[in-house]
Amino acid sequence: MPTFASLLESAPPRTALGRGAAAGVIGLALITAVALSRAFSVSCPEGAPCVSLADLRDGAPLPEALRVYDRRGALLAEVAGPLRRALPRERIPDRVADAFVAVEDRRFWEHGGIDARGVLRAALRNVREGELSEGASTIPMQLVRTLWAERLRGVGPWRRKVIEARTAPRLIEELGHERVLTLYLNAIYLGDGIYGIERASRHYFGTGVEALTVGQIATLVAITRSPERFHPRSRPDQALAVRDVVLQTLVEAAVIDEDEAAEARARGLELTPAGEVRPLSRSRTHFTAAVTRELRRVAPELAGRPGLGLRTTLDSAVQAHGEGALARQLSAIEAGGYGRFTPPDSSSVLEGAALALDPHTGAVRAWIGGRDFSRSEFDRVALARRQVGSLVKPFLVAAALERGYGIVDPVSADTVPIATDQGPWLPADHVLETVLPLREALVRSSNRAAAHLGTALGLGTVPEVVRRAGLEGPIPSVPSSAIGAFGASLIEMTSGYAAFGNGGWKVDPYLIERIESGDGAVLWERPEPASPERILDPATSFVVLDALRAVVDRGTGASVRWSGYSGPAAGKTGTTNDGRDAWFVGLTPTLAAGVWIGFDRPSQVVADRGGGALAAPVWGSWMRAVASSSASSGTGVWLPPPGVEHVRYDPRSGEVLDRECGGAPGSDYEEAWVHAGRFERRFCVGGVRGWLERLWHVIVPPQREPIRPLGPRRRGGR
Repeated sequence: MPTFASLLESAPPRTALGRGAAAGVIGLALITAVALSRAFSVSCPEGAPCVSLADLRDGAPLPEALRVYDRRGALLAEVAGPLRRALPRERIPDRVADAFVAVEDRRFWEHGGIDARGVLRAALRNVREGELSEGASTIPMQLVRTLWAERLRGVGPWRRKVIEARTAPRLIEELGHERVLTLYLNAIYLGDGIYGIERASRHYFGTGVEALTVGQIATLVAITRSPERFHPRSRPDQALAVRDVVLQTLVEAAVIDEDEAAEARARGLELTPAGEVRPLSRSRTHFTAAVTRELRRVAPELAGRPGLGLRTTLDSAVQAHGEGALARQLSAIEAGGYGRFTPPDSSSVLEGAALALDPHTGAVRAWIGGRDFSRSEFDRVALARRQVGSLVKPFLVAAALERGYGIVDPVSADTVPIATDQGPWLPADHVLETVLPLREALVRSSNRAAAHLGTALGLGTVPEVVRRAGLEGPIPSVPSSAIGAFGASLIEMTSGYAAFGNGGWKVDPYLIERIESGDGAVLWERPEPASPERILDPATSFVVLDALRAVVDRGTGASVRWSGYSGPAAGKTGTTNDGRDAWFVGLTPTLAAGVWIGFDRPSQVVADRGGGALAAPVWGSWMRAVASSSASSGTGVWLPPPGVEHVRYDPRSGEVLDRECGGAPGSDYEEAWVHAGRFERRFCVGGVRGWLERLWHVIVPPQREPIRPLGPRRRGGR
């Protein structure tokens, strides 16, 4: 029969047309060969967690999920790879390896990837039955099917068999029998999304493969035959029957003796009790996505390494309580519990986010980036930038205190508009007074007072103080910035508020404490932080903190108390135009936590409802649950620093009462921590005269001029 080469040699002299035709034939033949080669070969699809044959030849490890642990060492999730714990061959007992070979591929050590006798037997049966009922798969062929499962997904059975038969000999040739068997034992699928004998041993039996009994080894081999049909927990009878067949096969192969088999049959399946099995969690969440982002940032050289263990800062109890509180509130809002709820369109879903961290270290204790990661992977903790509204006001007050104001000094809430480049401007307000103490302006969240104060301090004041606290986005130097008309993320606002509770120190949130290899060796550990940066004076931060406690106790954040939380708390609500964003960021002595509720595309949530009604109850329910949890972050107190003084003051005038002053008839004085000396003290007289004087102040409250513009500070007190 003439060959292609002989036909070319006997052809007449080539013309230009002939040479073109010959080139076309050769090109077509090459294209066909390449297409056939690709059609019957395997590779890793882009982004798939697998290795190539070249990688295996170079000693690359098998893909393996990242294991994410909480702060107490409990496994939270296994993500970014298969559920597997690969072991070196020396850690796999010979009896385990021999058992799999005896049942799955008894001539494994004799063939080069394909068992010819097995193929012939399977072919005869398939022809006889008219379908592909027996596959004659060897261990190398099964390894091909497992390693490149994504590439073979959707491939027909005949083509898949050709691919397996074509690739299996290459595995034996390039890797050798011993390496192929080790890969197989670490790669084989064993049900419940688990790969490899070590991970399966711990899942089903609660122990490593080195401690398996004969019966447990046989059960693992039995599962290999069909993980769904012979699942030991969901189908124990079927699993037990196949396990006994495997035991007999092992006796016949001299892997075990009859006495060992009889003893194993008498023991049952020897599974770990169902109540002791931790549910598998391989689902990604907003938190695990944030952890993998941080991994790439802090240790990029480790990011692609399989089987890493990431010890995180997350407190599982704080996380669970936060998820529950937020989910319940979102459902209540949607059910009309806070008024008529009408989404802007059929595709809009009410969203929420919550974050908690240690205010002293920045260690994140809870990270809730949205309602459902599977529906929306967008992280509303770190990536969403929404207008902050009144959340900015504590920073504005801190800036005023830094410039010499006293917390009870009167400030203007005048109805006279502020001149801007775009014309006169004045925000809406629910406060009727035109003059009130600075502390009361914060407690009651007066917009006019904030706007006038921001203008008096200078339009660059708000951008300067919030950038110092860690906000990174654009913050315009305009009057409306004093009422939060700029965007920031939940993580920025929460970490910024931490400074009020920790004595004025800036914190940098973080998620990962250390990174370990699959065998527990520490590969990276969070370094000791550099010298912390103080962004507020301790006295200033404490005075603002004390005012934020009043926000919770009697101000716009009072729904925290209505929600049942009675522990130490400080915080501030935030609501943006038309109720598009509802915020509450607050502090306990051990946590800084923030909550945001809104639509991804800004739209009103509920008419006339803002952060106090919608977000603060989430925070209150959350902290109540944390405080009652045995696994909570503990309790604590805020201790006043030097330079502050505890006083009683008139919330209408800001006048501080002398220690000898009694309460005037009908008066409602408040207590506060103030900067020592930054107040005017009323000196009282006793007897009938003093009583009449105090009564007169009730009838005709003293009026103090608001400090506008700034003047020399008054130094009161004794």
